[in-house]
Amino acid sequence: MSRRNKAVVIRFTEDEWRSLNDKVKKAKLPREKFCRAILLGAKVNAPPDADYVSLIFEVRRVGSNLNQLLRQLNYYGIVPEVDIEESKNEVHGVCDLLCETFKRVVK
Repeated sequence: MSRRNKAVVIRFTEDEWRSLNDKVKKAKLPREKFCRAILLGAKVNAPPDADYVSLIFEVRRVGSNLNQLLRQLNYYGIVPEVDIEESKNEVHGVCDLLCETFKRVVK
C-alpha cells in the first residue's frame, strides 16, 4: 500500500498553471514532488548547468596542481613556507566558496 494515500485537489487558472509548469520544468522535478516540497516549506531551485559542475571540477584540478607545484618549490627551498601556506589557504578558500555556491544552487 502506498504511503501517500491522502489527496488534495487544487484548481488553477491558466496563468497559474503555466507558471507552475514553468517552475517545475526549471526545477527538473516531478510536479507532485515539487508541490510537496513547496508546501512543506522547502526552497526549490533549478539545478546548476553542466558547465557549472565542470567549472568546479576544473578549479579543483587547478588547486590540486598548484598545491603540488608549491610543495615542490618548498622542497627545493625556492618559496618561503609562509607564502606556500598562504597560497594553499587561498586555493582552498576558492574551492570552499565554489562548493558553498553549488550547495545553495542545488537546494
